[in-house]
Amino acid sequence: MHVLKNIVSLLFVLLLSVPLVFAGGQEEEAPGDEIVELTVWFGRENFIPDDAFDAFHEQYPNIRVNVDVIPLEQALTEASTALSAGTGPDLLQTDSRRIPPLVEAGLLYPMDEQIQIWREEAPDNYNAISSAGWAHGNYNGTQYGVAIFSGPFNHVYRKDALEGTGLDVPDTWEEMLDVARQLNDAPGFYGYAVRGPTSTVWFSSHYMSMGGTYDENNVIQLDSEAGIYALDFYQTLVEEGLISDDVLAWGSGDMRAAFITGRAAMAPIGNNIFPNIQEELEYGVEWGAVPPLYREGHEDEYRYASLGWPMVATVATEHPYEVGLVLRYLAENDHAMSVARRYQPTTVTTVWDDPAYLAEQPWAADFAEPLRNMTPTPPNLYITQMDQIVLDALGEVMSDTSADPAAVAARYQEQLNALFE
Repeated sequence: MHVLKNIVSLLFVLLLSVPLVFAGGQEEEAPGDEIVELTVWFGRENFIPDDAFDAFHEQYPNIRVNVDVIPLEQALTEASTALSAGTGPDLLQTDSRRIPPLVEAGLLYPMDEQIQIWREEAPDNYNAISSAGWAHGNYNGTQYGVAIFSGPFNHVYRKDALEGTGLDVPDTWEEMLDVARQLNDAPGFYGYAVRGPTSTVWFSSHYMSMGGTYDENNVIQLDSEAGIYALDFYQTLVEEGLISDDVLAWGSGDMRAAFITGRAAMAPIGNNIFPNIQEELEYGVEWGAVPPLYREGHEDEYRYASLGWPMVATVATEHPYEVGLVLRYLAENDHAMSVARRYQPTTVTTVWDDPAYLAEQPWAADFAEPLRNMTPTPPNLYITQMDQIVLDALGEVMSDTSADPAAVAARYQEQLNALFE
């Protein structure tokens, strides 16, 4: 396979050269009172349901789930190292964009058979999961798990600032820039807040809403019309002073704080931060949110990008059926809702209409329909390298406002394309 010849990540090359020292993947029935031990790695403590598997252990007393938290940023390397050494979790939570390296290294366990059993044994539970939930756990037509939680970035705005100046909530990115310009006059106040060129997921959300696509290898197309537009958009924010002068050093916390404290009128923020905003500001009164805007004249190319954090089975497991039971437990309405109320939106659609959920999250009703129409941000075998190339391009146009976005896009697209040559 040509992609395996061109692995530029040293870690990935090393992993491919390490022989697996266990068989794995063979389902065993637990006879009598034998306890089946399962290890589950969550990417954040906040993803663990409130009851911490108490209900699961009561229902399945012969299955013991041992939980650990391995940050999502470390999941790929730590799981790869552990699994290649013959240890590791039965179930792993990871960024869905990083599934391909794990699959190509032979470290994930195909769950298609167990998913079909789930569908037959618990159809209501299975059918409640949105298409995005399944898509985030699938790679090249094989289902390795499911994303119970999938989050987009949205366009949040200070309702009090817009209404105070008689401005409407923008529908397009062009309107957003105009609104930002009109709100950008007060000292220390910015029309928009965004993080610097240190993470690609915010840029990808903008790019996809602006009509950006990925090629057959899931490579972002920076030199497309939408890619050049996105780079120009970020450059314009800097050039016109619509964002903080310190933006190149900003992280997501800086961006969110600027919005919450009233130093920025608008920002791209995920649903997981909405509860934090609500602690300080009242939704519908002081602030509001809509899905990302669209590019004028290109509404039909708009896509609502979502990130996913699927739970995927690994080759370490000897109990795939029991792993499937854990996935079912996580997808039950009450368990999924316990996480969605305080953290990430869930792909379990019954939660979206649950009165208890709607009562606690006043924005939930506004996003129920958009969440049904999310497009997963594509996974990529070379996601680490691709991200760095995109960040280099973004950093160049944001730090040098005289740079030509089209020329920058063309130059870095050559590097992106070379990953699959």
